[in-house]
Amino acid sequence: MGSIMSNSNFNAPSWLIPDGSQKGLSSILVARTGSGKTEWLKRMLFDGYKVPESKYHRTVFITPKYENILNAPAVADPRSLQKALQKNSIVAYHPLDPEYYDEDVNSVIETNFNLKDEIPAVKDDKGVYHEISYHIIIDDSQILDGFDSRRSPSPSVKKLTIAGRSKKIKGTFVVHRFGALPRIMNGNVGDLIVMNVSSIDLDITKRLFGIDFEPIMPELVDYRWVYTDLLQNTPMPTKYAPVKLIGQ
Repeated sequence: MGSIMSNSNFNAPSWLIPDGSQKGLSSILVARTGSGKTEWLKRMLFDGYKVPESKYHRTVFITPKYENILNAPAVADPRSLQKALQKNSIVAYHPLDPEYYDEDVNSVIETNFNLKDEIPAVKDDKGVYHEISYHIIIDDSQILDGFDSRRSPSPSVKKLTIAGRSKKIKGTFVVHRFGALPRIMNGNVGDLIVMNVSSIDLDITKRLFGIDFEPIMPELVDYRWVYTDLLQNTPMPTKYAPVKLIGQ
């Protein structure tokens, strides 16, 4: 695949903002603790919101670790989330009790679908309507019930994965291991972002996606990452330079 290169076929706004096409299918970010996934998310959100169409896009970052992201306001219940999304482009969702993470994730998904049904579009100053889009980033998805290669996730997660694209509601599932990916992800994922991970279950990527990441794993240090467009006939990973930290 050659040497580490700068961004070529990855586009932050296209990843962030679903347009109803196959590009709006779910994304998977696989990264072990400390590999830089939070910095990656900050950078791509920061860059993604630079385009004019982002004015009509909303992002929810769900995390059981109470992480902040780009100084987004944090909420802890669906009603507060609904209000916050009316005024903010990015909202962090911090569950009150991580033990009930599944219920919180399901509630956030249903809240976004309900919002899209209630207010599918908004009118600008010139009277032109613009469709609202949503992106739900679910941190630590591997702790959700049904998130492994032998089980099935909740109906709400299935809805986000399968039905979200047509409504311009996208999900990004952040996991620590490839082994945490449920079978439903096969065929319902548009792209795969990989940072430094354990090589224990790399055979799963060969089975699910037909991709062998093992030869390049030693290079994925210091916030380097790999992007794979799974919509290509023959998906080929592209290596990227280290994530440029916000403020640098």
